[in-house]
Amino acid sequence: MFFPRTLPILVLFSLSLAGTAGATYAGDHPLNSTYYGDITGGYLFDMGTSNYQGSVLPGETYGVAYSFDLPADAKVRFQRLYLYWAWSRIGQKAVYPGFRVYDSRQPGTPLALAARYTDSKGFVSQYDFYSGLDTYDTLPLTPGHNAFNISCEQAGLPNSSVIIFGIGVLAVYESPGGKQSMIWVKEGSDLLFSSYGVSPEMATSDMVFEGKIPDEKIDSADLFLVAPSGGYSRDIEVDINKLLVNRLEEDKTPPLIRTIFSLLFPNYKGKEWSDIFSPDNETQIGFDRKEIKPYLKAENNRVSVRDQGDYMQLTNAILTITHSGEKP
Repeated sequence: MFFPRTLPILVLFSLSLAGTAGATYAGDHPLNSTYYGDITGGYLFDMGTSNYQGSVLPGETYGVAYSFDLPADAKVRFQRLYLYWAWSRIGQKAVYPGFRVYDSRQPGTPLALAARYTDSKGFVSQYDFYSGLDTYDTLPLTPGHNAFNISCEQAGLPNSSVIIFGIGVLAVYESPGGKQSMIWVKEGSDLLFSSYGVSPEMATSDMVFEGKIPDEKIDSADLFLVAPSGGYSRDIEVDINKLLVNRLEEDKTPPLIRTIFSLLFPNYKGKEWSDIFSPDNETQIGFDRKEIKPYLKAENNRVSVRDQGDYMQLTNAILTITHSGEKP
């Protein structure tokens, strides 16, 4: 929800205090599928000079500079600007934030908000503030070198405060010199914390990358995840989160079938990793990249991210499967 200056203060205040339906620390806000394509090309994700700001007040501006290259023959097919924010509040009262975001290539004209995803603790207590991801439509990137700045003005209610982790740029592009790639993009905001009566199984965000994998040689299957606050637990030193890929619940499979499958298909049970997120100290965002090729299924691959004391906000998942067109 974006708050333009023309809204009366009373209306703005009432909208800002609106509740988030179904918000909890459980995995109840699955990420949305926003792009799928089987293209010759790839994608770029860049955080520029983003840095964590623990309290951005009304009228203050947060800025990020970007400098990166796309292939000279690239054609962008999908593009997003991601604004990662948390703990939007006035004192101890949760409010939705207001932002005006500008691109230096088109100064004076705010970018259009494409979507807002939010989540919160979900029960009345201290620190039950909104966290979220705002996505924007921005100016198209060009082949070759791209250099520009993004500025974000905190334009919310008087006396409000919000944390900004950073601003990311995503571009999915076609390039004749690239590899044949199936690319899925998911985005959202799922706040996960196995505390306050929420078990790790409940604090699990599930997603399915729908579609069939080609009956061809698979070169790689790269899974990229983004989770603000991921990897920063103070309470548990190890095993604070998990990634599960096509994980089979063995207790639901007959012993004989398990034995046969284990002989014929060594990876039939899928894969589980612990402590997956590498926290970036500049942004306090956790990032993870995994090669999951050995654990792929023929279709509808399932991925789960589980909190076990980490406290994280899962926001992005990108799966890229490259294939050669040759028979295995």
